[in-house]
Amino acid sequence: MDNVFTDDDFSSMLGEMENEKAASSYKSPYWKPTTEGMQQIRLITPLKQFNEKLFYEKHRMHYVNGHAYYCLNQELKDKNGVVHQPCACPICAKSKQLYNIATKGTEEWNIAGSLRAKDRYVARIIVRGKKNQDGSDDETRPEFWEFGSKIHGYFFDQIKLGEVGNFLSLKDGRDYNLVKKGTGRNSDYSASCLSMKQTPVFTDVEKLKKLMEYLPKMEYSQLVEFVSADEMKKALDEMFNENSEEKSLETAVDSAIDSAINVAPTQAPTEEKSEDTDIDALLGMI
Repeated sequence: MDNVFTDDDFSSMLGEMENEKAASSYKSPYWKPTTEGMQQIRLITPLKQFNEKLFYEKHRMHYVNGHAYYCLNQELKDKNGVVHQPCACPICAKSKQLYNIATKGTEEWNIAGSLRAKDRYVARIIVRGKKNQDGSDDETRPEFWEFGSKIHGYFFDQIKLGEVGNFLSLKDGRDYNLVKKGTGRNSDYSASCLSMKQTPVFTDVEKLKKLMEYLPKMEYSQLVEFVSADEMKKALDEMFNENSEEKSLETAVDSAIDSAINVAPTQAPTEEKSEDTDIDALLGMI
């Protein structure tokens, strides 16, 4: 037969499935540690050529079904150089709606919290010991790093207290010891702290020159891309339709089980009736 599905065809299918998965998943433009443990990074100072006063850029994000969306209710310059003006945001509206009807601690309350806009911060960093794909040194190529309110609060406190000095200085600042515990959403960075040792960002002049070549190409706005309100509504529709289908299935299963449990027996069960038979009967009603 010409249309025989061979073992080679079966093996190649894995590659296609991996490509499909990669294409459908959110690809973050930000660096993040891939393993648990400590990774030293160095924060880069604000860049005067972009008229920056802060070493980071703040934005607000929504997360729906694993995808990130810039909240429409904020002013930010996007990658096309257009300043987006605040406007009504469907995801904000949905979150508020759920909070208004939900009781604290319920599933609806938790969903409202997951949809709520989160404050996020982006900084330029040097990743100590960074290697490129062929294993050669790539430490001079800076990365964008996104972090949350807790880490931002730590930096704010260090600047306010003034006990560690100008830790952003390229000449005698401090590395940041980023300590990761756990994975995914359970990642914990609470043990992270600034190094006690003051060091230059690089002692090699050539490395410093390479860093300076990269930085002018790293304006924060290149990361910003807003989607339309209609696209956000579509994402919400998909999310809640999926939840509705799951709930409908759960309701049907629960109803079938309840019916099976509440049916009055016509006769007392005999000793020969096995537990497996009961399970088979219940499953047959689903």
